[in-house]
Amino acid sequence: MPAGKNNVCLVQVNYQYGNNVFLPHSVGLVQAYCKTIPEIEHNFEFLDFVYLRDDPDTVARDLDSPKIVGISCYLWNWEWSKALAKSVKTHHPECLVVLGGPQVPARPENFFYDHPYADLLVHYEGEVPFSEILLEFLKEQPDYRSVQGVSVRLEGNHCSLPTFRDTMRDLDAIPSPYLTGSFDYLLDEPYGFHATQETHRGCPYSCTFCDWGSAVFTKVRPYSDQRLEAELEWFGENKIELLYNCDANYGLLPRDLKLTKNLVATKERLGYPKQFRAAYAKNSNMKVFEIGKLLNDADMSKGVTLSFQSMDQNTLEVIKRSNIKIENFEELVQLYHQNDIPTYTEIIMGLPGETYESFVAGIEKLLDAGQHDGLNIYVCIVLLNSEMGDPAYIEKHGIKTVRTPALLQHSSSSQDPITECYDIVIETNCMSQSDFKRVFLFSWAVQAFHSLGLTQYLALFLHYQYGYSYKEFYQRLLKYAEDRPDTFLGRQFTRTVEGVEKAVKGGHWGVVEPRFGDIIWPIEEATFLNVACDKDSFYSAISKFMGGLVADNGWSTDETLLSQLLDYQKEMVRDPYAPERINLEVDYNFHEYFLSVLFGTEGRLEKRPSSLVLTPDSCYEGDLELFAKEVVWYGRKGGKFRHGTVTNSLASRA
Repeated sequence: MPAGKNNVCLVQVNYQYGNNVFLPHSVGLVQAYCKTIPEIEHNFEFLDFVYLRDDPDTVARDLDSPKIVGISCYLWNWEWSKALAKSVKTHHPECLVVLGGPQVPARPENFFYDHPYADLLVHYEGEVPFSEILLEFLKEQPDYRSVQGVSVRLEGNHCSLPTFRDTMRDLDAIPSPYLTGSFDYLLDEPYGFHATQETHRGCPYSCTFCDWGSAVFTKVRPYSDQRLEAELEWFGENKIELLYNCDANYGLLPRDLKLTKNLVATKERLGYPKQFRAAYAKNSNMKVFEIGKLLNDADMSKGVTLSFQSMDQNTLEVIKRSNIKIENFEELVQLYHQNDIPTYTEIIMGLPGETYESFVAGIEKLLDAGQHDGLNIYVCIVLLNSEMGDPAYIEKHGIKTVRTPALLQHSSSSQDPITECYDIVIETNCMSQSDFKRVFLFSWAVQAFHSLGLTQYLALFLHYQYGYSYKEFYQRLLKYAEDRPDTFLGRQFTRTVEGVEKAVKGGHWGVVEPRFGDIIWPIEEATFLNVACDKDSFYSAISKFMGGLVADNGWSTDETLLSQLLDYQKEMVRDPYAPERINLEVDYNFHEYFLSVLFGTEGRLEKRPSSLVLTPDSCYEGDLELFAKEVVWYGRKGGKFRHGTVTNSLASRA
């Protein structure tokens, strides 16, 4: 450290996925802005970023005489960040500990009583307040209450509440940490780096469950095109594998299509970034479709999210959200399908205003509209600074939550020294805890059996041939499994019931199956993997279920048709033991029929002898870990759970 300079350490940790880690973009912005101020450059030395989720006490002990430590806090690192702050105060008691980021409470009145190791809280955007904290630090008697947007720990751990600060209008006043070389020294580390990029700040929507960096219902402020294009060049030249866009609504601005074209051109020229992820504009439109097509054609994206969160009008009013019309959604789904672009629809269970009946009806609407493969249903996390996290909102809607370990799907199950936790809604004044469990079970059935393809063709067949609703199909399947606990299907049901019972009492939402590796799986994916390894047992139960369903409803279905439909359904599901070629002789045009149905066009099921050849993308020869990773972890988005290469020719029959 140069003589007389004060050491500053900036911290932003994320989880490591294999050998891949994220560059600490947020604190990079803070540092880059601070370095534009000569007085800070002259008086402070910035230590290396802390970005790996190592033991917090070791991290704190190893810091080189820090005078100020700034920690960027998120939902996924909040407990770790507080543990680090406490250890910093233990090992460096004179150090000024500053917490910032989206997880810092906007209602901090009692925060310092519980967390006396923290000195300051920075609310909302952090670049300017942190720079002013550094400047105030240089004074003989600093008074941090003069810094707008900062809460201060006072004597007795009382809190000086923050004064309001306007957001920055000119975001280009914050230099890019990529372009100023802030991260260059990290590129020699033995990791594959992922990067985040924001093209604008702000969000025009006001969804009550959301807290996008406390930017909900704020004016959208863009960075300049020149800056963003220069960053894309940096990502390409420095071989960034994954670029994660952190806008609230990518595709909202007219220029986003041009930016996407530049991104794709960068990959074509330099080979990187290889993958791109984004939260797309809420009310999807043709611009988002064009963006999705560009990325899909460049093999840079696993698809586009067409989110709803809820299909119930009362619930949408309660959470202050509006959706595109279902007719427009249906047209979009068909358009994406016709261009071979995967789509995903997100639904949240347990939202205030939702009932069991309205939730199930909403799932029926989405399936009716053609969203069969990409339905992702999540529990409702109450974010600390969202409107839903406000005590008055919680009381008004009778929200009850349980604190559970965070579901970090596909991460290692090995014990992290610090457990992150989420507050999950398990009851509202419209949905009892009992009904929440029913919603969870129905969601499990739809995702595991329909969206992951295990019974999708069977449900489609009954729906299009007899008008049988999807909700009736899966509610009946759940009852069938519940009544037969000693069967393979019944054991999957029982395990899910036990899982949700533990979760609503504070247990983990995820599942570990040792034979598929040291990985945490969402329950529906664990079910798929278990079925894929024992298809005979599963489809034996499903055959009896289908036979009973047909008989109970008085449908006159040819026994040969039903038997061959079950064979087709079973063989189309990939498994870890499949040979290089699967031959299937059937008397009906099942494959053409279901392709027509899934693509939203009219199809006719005809008695037309067919010889189907199913060619797996890969043969796993019983390697369960590799199968689980490639087909479910990497392949769920993209429909890898079923065979994609199927040839069909008329068979010669007497």
